[in-house]
Amino acid sequence: MKLEFNRQQLLELMRDFHTLSGIRIVLFDDEYHELLSYPEKPCKFCSLLKSNPETKGLCDASDARSFREAEAKKKLILFHCHAGLIEATIPLEDNHVTIGYLMFGQISDLQNRENLHTQLQNVLSQYAIPCSNDILEGIPRKTNDQIQAAAKIMEACTHYAILRQAVGLKRQQFSRMLTAYLLAHLSEPMQAQDIADALGISRSKLYLQCDQYLGMGIGEYLKKLRLEQAQALLTGTEMSITRISDQVGFTDYTYFCRSFKKEFGLSAQNYRKQRKT
Repeated sequence: MKLEFNRQQLLELMRDFHTLSGIRIVLFDDEYHELLSYPEKPCKFCSLLKSNPETKGLCDASDARSFREAEAKKKLILFHCHAGLIEATIPLEDNHVTIGYLMFGQISDLQNRENLHTQLQNVLSQYAIPCSNDILEGIPRKTNDQIQAAAKIMEACTHYAILRQAVGLKRQQFSRMLTAYLLAHLSEPMQAQDIADALGISRSKLYLQCDQYLGMGIGEYLKKLRLEQAQALLTGTEMSITRISDQVGFTDYTYFCRSFKKEFGLSAQNYRKQRKT
């Protein structure tokens, strides 16, 4: 899962959307798992469908198709689910990476109550699901203009949620954990497997998340941290450059000097002199 979110902040936003529109809204992660919704429970009709393995599979497949289409088009899509209700899906993007989806649904554009009741009865009877008298409960009937307006508001909610950091890439948590471990062991030789074990992930996932969240490989990121720590020691201590090289984990002093100059445009010695003046 690439998504992390502020539950309280996002729940308030979803509650406001529901207060304004009367429509249920749901947050999914990039692997199509439901994470948060308001109201918490689906309508009676959808609850009946989700209680049946066959129709639950149809619901999940309908959702998955909408997620794939929304991600491919990079925009909000409106569609009828397999049961004929209207839903809308929009991808949540952080730095052009799809991290999840917002969806509203369980609404109808049929203005006639009896026609809607008949439609829902037919769906349930097709799969031999007992029909209760209250199956219309929780299914708002909206005009096309109201549906389009709700879609625009949900689209605005996605931008607001990203801007206010209510949702975002899971990079912050990964970056914090990785950086803390690397800094604690900076003077030691480190292998990718050791780092992955410390973070509780596979080595392949370590490589993948470094690429996704940091924009560089683990070796490059470790080297970057070592050089940044060398910077701090050069200006904050009187430690010799040779010792600093060892302290930050470079086993080859010549390689350290060459790497430092390439990174900062100055030799370590000249960097220290410049910062001391």
